[in-house]
Amino acid sequence: MLPNRKEHFMATTSQLPVSRLCFVDIARIFGIALMYYGHFIESYMKAGSAVAAMHYKFIYSFHMPLFFILSGYIAKEHVFNTGFDLYLKRHAASRLVPYVFLSTILIIPTFWNTGNTVGLELPTVEGYVKGISATFLAGVPYFNIPTWFLICLFVVEMMHYITSRFLVSNYRIILISGVFYLTGSILAWNAGILGPINILSQHGKIFPYFMIVEAFTCYSLYLVGVCLRRNNILVGIIPAYKCFLGALLCLVLLYYTYDLNKGMFVIPFYDAVILFASSHGNPILFPLTAVTGSVMIMLLAKLTTDIKVLMFLGRNTLIILGLNGVFYHFINDRLATWLLALHSDDVMIILISGIVIALVSILLTIPFIFLLHYFTPQLVGKPKLDGPLIPRLVS
Repeated sequence: MLPNRKEHFMATTSQLPVSRLCFVDIARIFGIALMYYGHFIESYMKAGSAVAAMHYKFIYSFHMPLFFILSGYIAKEHVFNTGFDLYLKRHAASRLVPYVFLSTILIIPTFWNTGNTVGLELPTVEGYVKGISATFLAGVPYFNIPTWFLICLFVVEMMHYITSRFLVSNYRIILISGVFYLTGSILAWNAGILGPINILSQHGKIFPYFMIVEAFTCYSLYLVGVCLRRNNILVGIIPAYKCFLGALLCLVLLYYTYDLNKGMFVIPFYDAVILFASSHGNPILFPLTAVTGSVMIMLLAKLTTDIKVLMFLGRNTLIILGLNGVFYHFINDRLATWLLALHSDDVMIILISGIVIALVSILLTIPFIFLLHYFTPQLVGKPKLDGPLIPRLVS
């Protein structure tokens, strides 16, 4: 029996521990909103919108790096003091289990709606064998592309377990971050066969990718977050006008630099940063825009920490991220093609329709947040909770 199930659910979704950095949750939902907008804008772009292509490049210059910086910002200190077996178990339960669950549930709609599952002929036995093998043996989520972040974050956190004992000063953090960034850049330029984009090609072969190549670059971003937190940057109360002016300064810098990042992209016709494909562009401009845009979102989050709806959504971003696959694979392309035929490539209509559709899509996930948290919290990032269908996965 679970007599206090409702109270426990509300405690896990509404009440904040005193030590929690509230603005990080807000920054997460801002990042998720940008992801929803970016994925819909991508569909506009594939339908032929030049306006959408610029929006896409702007958002992708920083919105996924933001998540790795935030993850580093809230990373626990001295993780090496935890036994590796326990550390591995906890992170597998909170990253890999949701990855498997959220990927599996999106296989079901493909039986009657093949959607935008690139490189798979569905529904065919060969298509499912390739897709399932890629998803669960190679770590490339064919059926739910947005969940690649969970795989990559898991690998990044394993890297952090190894290096965290050496992060004893700002100098060490910067040095190790630089080494990982340089290694990641070299791998991205020269190890195409090890990148997940290879598996999506016509004759792509299945290797154990698990985002390992991109994890080097993403860990360098993770360490940016660690450095910011170690130095108490953005911690505590900051006057609203300073947050606003700082965010505005970041926006101006981002606006005048993001489109300077030209060439050196992995995917043809995608003149933009795409972490999933280890496509970064210029090795100097990429980290500049990634960090600038991330700090901008973090400053905006500091301004809005009193908004409870944002806090609730921000604390449930894993579910919202996973459910974005429904829109990404089955809805966005058809909807964008239809809308673009109605209004052509108008700047304001592209912007407004993209914002509206992103917000509506996020709102549609809210009932599933409650359902999944109530019945299967262990499968969506809450492995320490009991029941009602599955016992806790870790203590």
